[in-house]
Order: sequence, then C-alpha cells, then structure tokens
Amino acid sequence: MVGSRRVKDEMELRKQRTVRFHEERAKPTIPTHQKQAGLAANKLGLWISEKNKIFLAGNELWYKKIIDPSSDFILTWNYVLRIACFVALFMDPLYFYVPKIYYGTLNSCIGRDTRLAIIVTVFRSITDLFYVLQIIIKFRTAYINPSSTLGVFGRDLVKDPGNIAKQYLRSSFVVDLVASLPLPQIIIWSVIPSVKYSLSEHDDDILLLIALFQYVLRLYLVFSLNSKIVEVTGAFSKTAWQGAAYNLLLYMIASHVLGALWYLLSVDRQTACWEKYCSNETGCQNKYLACDVQPDSNWKISTTIFNSCNASNKSIGFDYGMFTPLLSNQAPDQGFLKKFFYCLWWGLQNLSCYGQTLTVSTYIGETLYAIFLAVLGLVLFAHLIGNVQVPFFSQMDDRLLDAICERLVSSLSTVGTYIVREGDPVTEMLFIIRGKLESSTTDGGRTGFFNSITLKTGDFCGEELLGWALVPKPTVNLPSSTRTVKTIVEVEAFALRAEDLKFVASQFRRLHSRKLQHTFRYYSHHWRTWAACFIQAAWRRYKRRRLAKNLSIRESFSSRRSFEEDGSPEHSLVLNAARKGAHIIKELPKFRKPSEPDFSAEHDD
Repeated sequence: MVGSRRVKDEMELRKQRTVRFHEERAKPTIPTHQKQAGLAANKLGLWISEKNKIFLAGNELWYKKIIDPSSDFILTWNYVLRIACFVALFMDPLYFYVPKIYYGTLNSCIGRDTRLAIIVTVFRSITDLFYVLQIIIKFRTAYINPSSTLGVFGRDLVKDPGNIAKQYLRSSFVVDLVASLPLPQIIIWSVIPSVKYSLSEHDDDILLLIALFQYVLRLYLVFSLNSKIVEVTGAFSKTAWQGAAYNLLLYMIASHVLGALWYLLSVDRQTACWEKYCSNETGCQNKYLACDVQPDSNWKISTTIFNSCNASNKSIGFDYGMFTPLLSNQAPDQGFLKKFFYCLWWGLQNLSCYGQTLTVSTYIGETLYAIFLAVLGLVLFAHLIGNVQVPFFSQMDDRLLDAICERLVSSLSTVGTYIVREGDPVTEMLFIIRGKLESSTTDGGRTGFFNSITLKTGDFCGEELLGWALVPKPTVNLPSSTRTVKTIVEVEAFALRAEDLKFVASQFRRLHSRKLQHTFRYYSHHWRTWAACFIQAAWRRYKRRRLAKNLSIRESFSSRRSFEEDGSPEHSLVLNAARKGAHIIKELPKFRKPSEPDFSAEHDD
C-alpha cells in the first residue's frame, strides 16, 4: 500500500513538472460526467463558476453589461438559434407555393394562395426576430483579442463596447443584417400587388431571385453557427444520433428546396406557354390570365390558349420538359399538403439519383436547374460521406473517452518550437486545437528521401506512442519518433502522456475489436507516408519492366552487326545507363513499414 501510494505521488509530481503551459499547472482536473459542453469548456481552462456567469464583471446596468462568450448562455443561445435557423430554412421555400393555378373547363387563370401566404408570413416574421436578437447579442458579446499571446487558455477578452461594435461591423454585420430583413414578405405583400396587371412570370422571377439570395446567406449563417458550436464544445453534436439527425434534416431541406423550385418553375412554364399563344391570338391580353381580372366575354368563349397549353396532351407544340408530370396532374390546383408532399417526393427522388431520370427540354432555365440539381446531389453526398467517416477516438465508448479527457493536459507552444525530433523518444501524443505544425521525415537519414506535411486543427502527432501502448507487454523504453514536428505558428493543443495512454490502452484492448487498427492506419501520417512510398515503388517497378521490355524489343529487331555499324559510343552508353539506372532503382532501400500493434491480444490479469 505504501509503495503504490508513493508511485502515485511521484507520477503526480512528474505531471506538475512537465506541464508546458504554466497557467494550467495548479488547476485541478474536473470530471466530465458525460457532459460534452462542460467538458470542452473545462479543457479550455474555464472554471464552472465563471462559465455559469452570463455577464463579465462590472458595475453597469444589466442591459449595458458585456456578455461572456464562454458562458452557458451563449452556448444555449447558439443551440436555440440553430433550431430557429432550421425553421427559417424550412419556411422560406414555402413562399414558392403561394402562386396557384386554377384550372377550369374552358378557362384557367393564375392567382395566389392567400391563406398560405398569411401563415408563412407569420412564421417567417417570428424567425426573423431571432436573427435580430442575434445582432443585438453580438453587439454586447466580448471576443478574444486576436493579437494576444495568451490565446484561448489565457482568455484575453476585448470588453470595450466600442471595440466590440467596430469588430462586428467589420466582420459579419452586413451578412446578419441582410439575412434578417423581411424581403419575401415585402415582395409578396407590397411589390407584387403594387404592380397592376403585372406578368406573373416576372413576379415569380423577382420572388425567386430575392428568396434564393437571402436563403444562401441564411444557409451560410447555419454553417457558421455550427463551426462556433464545434469551437466551444469540441464537437458538432452531443450524441451521434443528433449528428445523424442533422445530416438527414439537411438532406430533407435540400429536397424541400428543390421540390419548391420545381413547383415555382412549373407555374412559370405554364404561364410562359399561355403568354406565347396569347401574343398570337387576336383580342388576347396578358392581364386576362390573372384571376383578379375579368376577361372579355367574347375572348373567353373563343380562346384556344388553354387547349393548346394542356400538358396532358402530348400533341401540343410546347415542350414542358421536366415539368410535364406536375402540370399534367394539375398539381398547382391541388391543396397545399398534396402539392407539397408531391414536390417533396420529387425533390428527394431526383436528389438521390442526381437527376439522371429527368427529361429536359431545350429551355435554358430548365437545363441550368437540372445541372444545379445534379451538382447539389454530388455535393451533399460528399458532405454526408465526410461526416460518416469516424474519427479515431469515436471508436471508443463514453467511459474510455471520459478517462482520456481527465488525463489531457493543455499545452502552448510558441513559433519555431520543436515538439519532437526524428529519432528522439516520444513522450506524449499531441491533439491540436489551434495552430499549424510542420511534420517531416527523412526515413532515418535516408539519402534523397524527404517527406513533409502540415498538421492543422483536429490532427494529432506522436502516433508511435499509441502502437507502443497497445502492445500487450510494452517495453520500458519509449518508441522513437519517425518524424520531426515543428510549430509554424503559435499552437494550442492537448497532450496525453505515455503513462496515461498506457493505462487507457490496457482497458481499451478488452473493449474493442481490430476495426480500430484500420482507423488508426487511416489517420496515422506514418502509415500514409509508407502507403505513398509503396505506391511509388510499385510505379517504379512498372516503369522498369516497361523499359526492359522496350529495350528487348529494340534489340530483337536489330542485329549485332547493324548495331555496331549504326551504333555510336553514345548509343551504347545510353543503353548501359538505362540498364544500370533500372538496377539502381531496384536496389534503393525501401521506406520502413510501421509496426503493427496487436489489437487482438488478451490483457494479462
């Protein structure tokens, strides 16, 4: 008992002596208790008492105080704002369903669904308030001084309201302001009604351009907000299910937008057909196509416009292209729910197959929309695949992650600091949270070999230590580093020491399978370098075999006599040099394959 207690005390003293960032030495380890947001804040060196405070210290009134950016209030507000942003992203495309076509036996007209316009306007105005509140909160929230050398751990905050306002006005104020403006409401209730007897096609174009422009800004704010949440909490979502639900919701919103655009463009094509035949018909005026205008009785009886533009009639001279299914079913005359789910299904179906089943006409707008649909499907697929890729530590359970996070130590390295040199013992794994490092290797001083990469936020170094710790009976000597790691800029990171990793790895071997080995290889820079060298060696062998084959073919078609007559000393030297070059390439030393940790070995009890 006394011996084990002495060992623990010595390890605690070693920890205190080897902490790089001196401000963190005296701070105790705070358990996470599976609270992700609290864990990330504690790792950044924030006390719980400080984190629960909304305002920074001061004697001003509450509405004049400056908000602490690391407080629970800001984190909770970001989550609430993200929900409001998703509601706004869902509500905005509903404006595209406001135009409505009323089909009749003899005559048809285009109008708008007033009830839907009122409902969407109310909900849209409510979500606009959240964007306005976000602007107000940003004017009263402190920010970290970018020129400070203390960084995140030092918490050097700018608290002056004037400086905060200047920084916000120079950064994202314009985007936030434009995103909060009620532009679709103004278009629907003010601009379009004020233009008497306006062409519905032009009205739809105005609504489409304004709504899409603001929609792109709001989508940008959602991704910006997600990056802030990741920066504060260290993770995008609290659980894996929330991350999966987010990706599914993003996919459904994209399908919703595509379906709503398809509906609006279908109405646009229907009115374009009516106007085309109206211009060729005597006594027809474009205003007769609007439902709020009483057409001439004689024209109403004699017109053939609506029969000539009947989408269900395949013999007409107007090509509706991809909009034929919607118009032939007269979906624009259906109730909102019917046409909404019909268009949502169309968007989901074509987004999943990248629009491969679409039959488009020669209309440029339709073709561009089909191209946009295909590109969007590919981008979303790539985004989904990128999120599905599981990071190294996501293979572990919550208890193991909790144990690892309790043993992490904050680290701050200045510019030009060598974290580890090639050949030196690796004493810790480093997980980067801010900054850039250069990681290079010469494969133990091999002549002509040099490989260099840049490590950024989210990367790690010192993976040799993991292979050493996962061995059932690791040696006392620490593994040698295969790379030289040097800071390019100031770097903030978390360090996991050898003894802590060894203790955690002994528990991990019982809980997981060999799948972690493949994940480890994927994220290991040493394994990536070896794989690249392996591919290069295979390519050199292929070129060497091809060169030898070409030489043998050339020699077989020329006799020794013609070779001596034709051949000059230079020609002989070229052939001999090619053979020797191939021989030299063959004898080049290979890049050493990294050692494989035994993930399947049982732990000795």
